[in-house]
Amino acid sequence: MDKELRKKCEKYRAHFSELLEVGCKIVDVPSDAPAALLPQPSSENFCSHCPYGKTDELTTHLYGCNEAHRWNGKYIYYCPMGLVFIAASIMAADGSLCGGLVLGPLVMGDMQDVVEDLPEPDMAWAVSRLSAFSTQKVQHISELLAAVTAYLSGPPQQLQDSMERQDRILKEIYVAKEYYEDMDTKSAELLLEFEKNLQTAVIRGEKAAVMDMLNEMLAHIYVYSNFDIFAIKARLLELLVILSRATIEAGADTTETFRLSENYILQIESFNDVDQLAFWISDIIRRFIVQAFDLAEVKHSDVVFKITNYIKKYCAEKLTLDSLAREVFLSKSYLSSIFKQETGMSLTAYITKVRIEKSKKLLLENSASLASIASQCGFKDQSYFTKVFKKEVGLSPKRFRTNYYGENKETE
Repeated sequence: MDKELRKKCEKYRAHFSELLEVGCKIVDVPSDAPAALLPQPSSENFCSHCPYGKTDELTTHLYGCNEAHRWNGKYIYYCPMGLVFIAASIMAADGSLCGGLVLGPLVMGDMQDVVEDLPEPDMAWAVSRLSAFSTQKVQHISELLAAVTAYLSGPPQQLQDSMERQDRILKEIYVAKEYYEDMDTKSAELLLEFEKNLQTAVIRGEKAAVMDMLNEMLAHIYVYSNFDIFAIKARLLELLVILSRATIEAGADTTETFRLSENYILQIESFNDVDQLAFWISDIIRRFIVQAFDLAEVKHSDVVFKITNYIKKYCAEKLTLDSLAREVFLSKSYLSSIFKQETGMSLTAYITKVRIEKSKKLLLENSASLASIASQCGFKDQSYFTKVFKKEVGLSPKRFRTNYYGENKETE
């Protein structure tokens, strides 16, 4: 970001922070340097005391800004602590991400429920002092934040970013043209060498080297293809395939990598302008690398918190792996894998646990029939409820209720 854009971001950051009594951060994502969180007032820096460590803060909010960029400018997500943030992306002229505003942490829903579910119990007092909003209000806030960042993504900043990136690519194109002018024929050997070097850098996780190679490789693709957009698209599709294979070999999740690749392959068909295509592929490759490696861990935490909240809210309904996967836009296999990885239990086991815990509260709080409680907790009938409850708790629901009231009576 240039000084003028930072000044505007700071102005609106302060407005949101003062109005909502919630911290607000500015994320800077330059095209030629690592992303950074801009300095903020110490009174708003709740995350500096997080037990997960300050080093994860940038990664968490870079994830939020990337997802906002992907989902129409705004995104509501959970940090590894389970607290809620709202990110709104700021775009450059070519549609690439150049920064964002991140509002939070805040509590969405009932404060007591959030405090009870904290992975770090020692944080309960600090979290209880955060602002709490209903789901509807959080949605309204996200719309306003996105409207502000859309304004901040105005023509002056876009024009400057566009000219700078175009200048870098043009310089590489001149070098590539001189290279081919010295040859009798345009050999594909250099492109193959570029592809191998790029693949090696991705597998080794050398993200800076990958981005350094990118403009030079794009220039050679353009010159080699005689600036014919159809030939360029063919070469770029090959490049996306190579990158997806390399990221998988480097350890990225297969399902998620293929999903990203498929989305980008569909998008490439919409371009009819060579310059726009160059800017698009530059941003896509950067996002590809970031999504595949840097943001995977935060994404997993966000997905798990979203799913656990959904299960708690709708445990009385029929919950299937298909329906849960649709809620977070992931494949069934990928969701199952990361949920087990993050929680140590399967989705089915977690759903059962939530339903049993809810049934315990209902058994002790009122005199509703077992059939009614079974229905309220998502069990298909009383018989199945009794069977599962006894297996999980060691007592039948009736005995569990009798024992509790019997103990309380003796105490009295």
